[in-house]
Amino acid sequence: ACLQTMKFQVNTMTGKETELQREMHEMAQKTSELKEEFIGEKNRLTEELNTMSEEINSSRGQLKELMLENSELKNSLDCIHKDQMEKEEKVREEIANYQLQLQEAEKKHQALLLDTNKQYEMEIQTYQEKLSSKEECLSSQKAEIDLLKSSKEELNNSLKATTQLLEELKKTKVCEQ
Repeated sequence: ACLQTMKFQVNTMTGKETELQREMHEMAQKTSELKEEFIGEKNRLTEELNTMSEEINSSRGQLKELMLENSELKNSLDCIHKDQMEKEEKVREEIANYQLQLQEAEKKHQALLLDTNKQYEMEIQTYQEKLSSKEECLSSQKAEIDLLKSSKEELNNSLKATTQLLEELKKTKVCEQ
């Protein structure tokens, strides 16, 4: 009976061992499958990581190129801005010079106008004086003409009176003879 109990226990244990070996075999298979899956996933992730790393490196290169281009554009823009500022300053200076020249020209023009006006005023004054002198001369000549007319009239009247007197004398002389 003891032997049978032991046999039973050995058979039970052998069954359990077989069961355990079968489970271990399944676990080993699952572990192997999981390991293969893990390796596949690891390889896929490594490839993705390598691809991303290449993309990052490419992006870094593009970023460096863009930053260099941006820097060049900024330098160009700074140069253009500086040139523009210099041109604006030059234009302001030219405008200031032209304004000064214009002011000087206006002053000269005003002075010339004043001088010309003074000359014209002096000429006008001279002509007015000459005109006044001529008017006085004309008035004097007119008075002289009036005086001459008056004298002529007196002479004519005197001549008529003398002619009448002479005729009377002739008549009287003719009568006396």
